Parts: sequence; C-alpha cells; structure tokens
Amino acid sequence: MPGSSLWLVPPEDSELYKAIHDLIINHVPSLYTGTIPQFTPHITLTSDVTVPESGPQQWLDGIQIPDTKELKVAVRDVEVGSIFFKKITMRCDKTPELCQLAASCRAAGVQGLDAQGAQKWAEEQYLPHCSLISSLPGDEVTAKLDAVNKTVREAKRHYPDSHTAKGGLILLVSTHKPIEEWAPIATRQLPGMEWTWQT
Repeated sequence: MPGSSLWLVPPEDSELYKAIHDLIINHVPSLYTGTIPQFTPHITLTSDVTVPESGPQQWLDGIQIPDTKELKVAVRDVEVGSIFFKKITMRCDKTPELCQLAASCRAAGVQGLDAQGAQKWAEEQYLPHCSLISSLPGDEVTAKLDAVNKTVREAKRHYPDSHTAKGGLILLVSTHKPIEEWAPIATRQLPGMEWTWQT
C-alpha cells in the first residue's frame, strides 16, 4: 500500500477493541491454514498519505477535522470481498459524520487533492469497514463464512460489554512497509465519539 494511512481505532482499553483484536489475532486465522498477517483493529480513514518532514505528530495534530462529538460508528455484519484487505470485513455504516472525518483526513494527507475533491471521494468511493483477515483465496473465505460468523458471535458473547465504546483515536501508520513492520508513528485522541457493535 503506497504512502501511509490514517486509521480510526476504538479505545484500546474497551471490550470492543479487545474482542475485535482477539478475532484478528487468534480466532479468525485459526479457521484457515497458513500464515495470516495480523494488525490493529481499525477503520481506514484514508491511505496514500504523504507525511511532511516537519514531523508526523505535529502534522496529525494540525489537521482540521470536524467536531467528533456527533460521530457514531456502527460496526455491522461480516462481508466477503475480493481485495487483499477486504477478504473478510465487518461493514460499518457510512454516515455523513464519518465521511466528513475521512474527507478532512484525505484532503490533508493526499498531495494535489483539495477539500472538494476529498469530499467527492468520500461520498462516491469511501467504503468504511473493519478488516478481520486478508491474503486468502476468495473461494476459501466464502466456504467458511458461516464459521466466521459463528466465531464473531462467540467473541461478542465472551466480551459482554463490547456492544458499545466511548472515545477513539486516529493512528498514522506507515502502511507502505511490510505488514510485520506496521506501527503507529503518531496518535490523536477523539474523546467524544461513540462506537456500537451491531453484528
């Protein structure tokens, strides 16, 4: 994936984060064979980000983002896709507030793109989701979709308070590196937002 990415992440101390993290690291990969890359639970706000040399934290703190007190992210049903990082995802509601946040991040991070172009991208192309797995043949994914859904339901029961979470953060991640080297290089807190898990 070229450039860096901005991720929207649930609070790491929330049961929502712990449940999805458990799915990504342990339970969903156990349904398949081979080595499967692991990553932080997140919704990608935008990729193709060029970070200025002034410093990643200063740059992230300086992005003009809309007020997130009205931002509510709803995580929903499991879906199968064909793209590498959309093999198995949990779809998220595409709300105006989430689109505004994604557009603000994209306008700030993608060179040569203005606010109007970023908003058009958010409205027409942005598909918010939370990935659970990647790098598998599509037919193998589809064949085990029922097992994945069962595993997701079990994880939600195991973390009974995972249906909601308050707050979140934006991570700037160097996703142009191999997956094993993905790590946040800057963080910004979003204390007012809310999450619901409606799978």
